[in-house]
Order: sequence, then C-alpha cells, then structure tokens
Amino acid sequence: MQRTVASILLLVSSVAFGVSAGCWWLQRTVFTPDNSPSIAAAILDQSEIRLEIITVVSARTAGALGTTPDTLANFLDSEVLSKRAGAAELAPFIERAHLRAIGSNDDLVVIVPSELVNIVRNEKAYDAPSATIPVPVIGTLKTARTSTGWAMIISAALGALALIFGLILRPYRSEIIQALAELLVATAGSLIIIGWAIPTFVIPAIDASSWTSLAPALAGRAFPVALVSAIILTVGSGALFVTAINGNRRRQWNGPSASGRRRSQRW
Repeated sequence: MQRTVASILLLVSSVAFGVSAGCWWLQRTVFTPDNSPSIAAAILDQSEIRLEIITVVSARTAGALGTTPDTLANFLDSEVLSKRAGAAELAPFIERAHLRAIGSNDDLVVIVPSELVNIVRNEKAYDAPSATIPVPVIGTLKTARTSTGWAMIISAALGALALIFGLILRPYRSEIIQALAELLVATAGSLIIIGWAIPTFVIPAIDASSWTSLAPALAGRAFPVALVSAIILTVGSGALFVTAINGNRRRQWNGPSASGRRRSQRW
C-alpha cells in the first residue's frame, strides 16, 4: 500500500516516541539509583560485586571483632549479604555505589563504623576503621546514561514535530489508527531492545569490570514487567492494524468520491 506524506510523518513520530519510551525505561530501571532493598538485593546477587564488598569489609572489621577475615567473610556471605534483611542494611551504601558507578557523582564510597555495626551484627565494629569500597566510575555506564538521556529528549521532540506536521496534512482516520498501532509496536520493541537487551548484552560486552554487572542485574529485575508490557502493547497493536486495514479497504472499495466525502474521511 502506498503511503501518503501524512502517514509517513506519523510513522516517524511513532518510531521516535517508541525510542523515547525505551530510553525512559532504561533510565528508570538501570540509571536511577535508589535505596530500595530490592535494588540492593539485585546488585548484591552479582557474585563479583558481593565478593568485593565482603573482602574489604571483613579485612577492615575482623580485627575489631577479634576474628579472622576469612571467618567474617564466610559469615557475611552466608548470613548477611545473601539475605533480604542484609540487602536492606546495605541499601544506602549500594545507592552511593550505584551513583558513583554510573558517573552521577565522584564521591568515594565509604562505609562508616555505624554502618559496619549493622552489617556485621556486632557493636564492636564501632572501633573498626571506615571501609572504602573501590567502586570506579564506569565510563561505559556513564556514557550510556548520558546518551540515552539525550536520546530520550531528542526523540520525543522529533516525534512531537513529526506528529504536528503529520496532523496538519489531515491524514485519513485509518492512517491515524495505523500510526497508533505503529506507536504501540515501536514502544514494545524499544522496551525489550533498549530497556533490556542493551544493558544485558551490549554494555557487559564493552566493559567487563565487576560493577558493570549492575546494569544487567537491574535490567533483569525489571524484565518481567517489560515483557508483559511488550506483549500487551503488541496485541493492542495487532488489533489496531486490523482496524486500519479494514478502513483502507472500505476507502478503496468506495472508489472516487466527492471532495466533501473525502474530507469527511480525514482527521
């Protein structure tokens, strides 16, 4: 089927808005640090990150507790960091580490004695020195956060402009319905590709450092919601496509019509 200029502009608008939605989802799920226990648990589930935290905390705290670093490390791994309650205790620290890893700030990630007490479950940790976790600023995460933030804004602006010009050209109602279908399928694809596939496969392939693994961890945490949303959007898109096709067929079967009748079929 040959497309009109209006329908092409509406297609551009739909794709642009879909890309913007995918970038927003990525920003919301991967690049928005929070002290939520569920976010902390997802990040601590990454073995390399958990091991790095355990190694530093046990080395700095074992002396004050009168135990060995290995004994304390085993306790932290089995009884604290792997538990939901332990993730809740570490949530404020994980938020600070998350902010640094994605380049939102350059502050060192330090666990002070009062926090160590809650982590090791022993008040003797008040006498331990602060533990500084060597969390680097991950250039790949910082670049991804910045670029997707700008892509979200630019694609939304492009989509709005294309939509305005497309509506000015007065598309047929069936073309508007088709554009809505294209918007839904573009959004569904962006949620999966931009919101899940890129942080899960692309970012770790570029940078294999331990703290980079927070990206696939957080994307995986939100994947069920993204998948269900994508399925619902795809089903809705299919229904709208059928409606648009039926509208086009009726318009073609009617053949040439008076100018007033043609105008009545447009938006």
